[in-house]
Amino acid sequence: MKFQPAPASAFEPIWCAWGYGRTFTPSQVLSALPVVKKLGFTWVGVDDGWQSSDGDWGLVKTKFPNGDADMRALVDQIHSQGFRAQLWWAPLTAKPDSELAKNHPEELLLNADGSKQKISYWNDWYLCPANAAVIEHHRQLVIKMMRDWNYDGLKLDGQHMNGVPPCFNPAHHHARPEESVEDLAKFFQMIYDTARSIKPDALVEWCPCGTAFNFYNLPNLNMSVASDPHGSWQVRTKGKSLKALHGDTTAYFGDHVELSDGRQDFASTLGIGGVVGTQFTWPVGSARRANYDLTPEKEEVWQKWISLYKAKMLSQGEYRGDLYDIGFDRPETHAIRKAGSMYYAFYATEFQGKVELRGLDRRTYTVSDYENGRDLGTVRGPAGSVDVQFAKHLLIEAKPQ
Repeated sequence: MKFQPAPASAFEPIWCAWGYGRTFTPSQVLSALPVVKKLGFTWVGVDDGWQSSDGDWGLVKTKFPNGDADMRALVDQIHSQGFRAQLWWAPLTAKPDSELAKNHPEELLLNADGSKQKISYWNDWYLCPANAAVIEHHRQLVIKMMRDWNYDGLKLDGQHMNGVPPCFNPAHHHARPEESVEDLAKFFQMIYDTARSIKPDALVEWCPCGTAFNFYNLPNLNMSVASDPHGSWQVRTKGKSLKALHGDTTAYFGDHVELSDGRQDFASTLGIGGVVGTQFTWPVGSARRANYDLTPEKEEVWQKWISLYKAKMLSQGEYRGDLYDIGFDRPETHAIRKAGSMYYAFYATEFQGKVELRGLDRRTYTVSDYENGRDLGTVRGPAGSVDVQFAKHLLIEAKPQ
């Protein structure tokens, strides 16, 4: 399998409007952009709620009364403020009451008994990824999103993307029902290739909604994601696993920080070389979910971590997953090599004692807590140790003298 390197822009921090939920309005997105820019984010994500119906993928008239022109205007305004724009999408889905499902039942995936295959999370029907009409419908949607609406990236979403059952729809004339299973990766390759043919640096993020990734789909994306983690532990373990599968040239997104411990654990993403992101809402009181409001107190925290992330850009370093075992080494440790320095991230509820710095060259290094600007002395490679005491996390830089 061959993985195409992600563009440099894939490693830039992400703000997503999902904090407003499906009821978001374009004005809410645009109103938040000044503080999004102030904090240093590069990507602006327009999430679920823009579409008239899954399957048809038209625009909600109350949000985009002038149709395509209004969507293009939204993207143009995002671009005018220096951002890149990303659009959420759930391919291969169709609402039972969608025009596609009603007028083109021949595109649906059918089970052996003739029943429709349900995607339970959204109560949608599954379209067959091996059907030529389905493939062309999705190709034209990618062209519209990336060329006509001028988005710079896509966020593909849904557990259903990982696997599909055999298709028995007689209208498809499959040589074997398993063609739908075998052609799933080809379907997503079509989306990936089409997006990149329009914009070579297109971002294609894959979010399988809390589930593991289908390995055969990994070459057809340039950003994996922690995918709805239930805390910081999952952010870190998913990152370690996915980096082992797709390597460092594919970006790993730690998902919205609001899904981490305490809703603000940026350290768990930054320390493992993940891309940081958020779904905060602003101004305070502008959304129905107040726990996502970016209060002045939270803004200071966000500013600190986005600045630190952009200063180090460890997401573009070499993740050294071979140096520490996540099951046996204590405290939990992750290491990254970048530009000759080594970066270590330690995680524990509380820890006091020696930590070992592995993977060093045979030379002397200056060691520091780079989050807090504290000098921790010097060590000599190939393995040194320092006495530390911390709660939750400790981020260390070992810089060669």
